[in-house]
Amino acid sequence: MSINAYPVFDDRMGKVSFNLYRDGDLVEFLDTEMQLYSEIHDGMGMINIPVKILQKALRQSGKLNLQEKTATRLQSDLATAKAKKEDIVTYYCF
Repeated sequence: MSINAYPVFDDRMGKVSFNLYRDGDLVEFLDTEMQLYSEIHDGMGMINIPVKILQKALRQSGKLNLQEKTATRLQSDLATAKAKKEDIVTYYCF
């Protein structure tokens, strides 16, 4: 089973940014940085990732084995958050 993380801005979901199973190194990084697993139940729910943590993840994209598509989507999420002057990016995971 695959669980995708969709960014949510202005109560609208965007395209999938990452997958909780396929992007395991990113998910483990997020869990270390912000205890990701404590925010979701059975792999589903809303998670709020601080912009600073997403920026740090992108700087470590090689170490985290981020696919180019995933990195591009995270960059897009960050650009949207910056344009809206948001400090976090909310993702709906299911």
